[in-house]
Amino acid sequence: MKVLLRTEFGNPILRREAKEIPHKFLKTAKFKKLVQRMIYTMRRVGGVGLAAPQVGIPLSISVMEVRPTTTHPTLKRKGPIIIVNPRIIKYSKKKVSDWEGCLSFKNVCGLVPRSDKIIVQYCNLDGVMVTDNASGLWARIFQHEIDHLNGNVYVDLITDMTSLMTLSEFKKRVLKKRR
Repeated sequence: MKVLLRTEFGNPILRREAKEIPHKFLKTAKFKKLVQRMIYTMRRVGGVGLAAPQVGIPLSISVMEVRPTTTHPTLKRKGPIIIVNPRIIKYSKKKVSDWEGCLSFKNVCGLVPRSDKIIVQYCNLDGVMVTDNASGLWARIFQHEIDHLNGNVYVDLITDMTSLMTLSEFKKRVLKKRR
């Protein structure tokens, strides 16, 4: 299988709201192939989430999966899940700042404040509406991916732009201190 070509920061598709996906499209071979390729791409390029606009497709779908990575080797596996036409219905008042990167911003990360807990609704692959309570990293990934579907990117939320740095600087300055 081939890795999907990713759109990079500056591409206008990343700033547009994705189109809602009709339920009948979920049953098609074309949709199932898209989901497979998105999961494959996310894993091959080392992400924990990938939204369709990030691969040039203006549809409201994201794939998400937590697994150990080179920068976070102790993460516990969760997913993969596919979220179709998601929306966050409740945000906690408590916000936590943590480091985020993005597959559309190669080798850059920054501190992003996000709600620590959310309630999210989405359709799964079977077209069933799911309501999920998410917290911590899982809530952060949901928010990041849903932002992509709404035409927003994580750097819009950075309150202190001096935290923005390359991945190599992050490894030297931040990960080194955590060990």
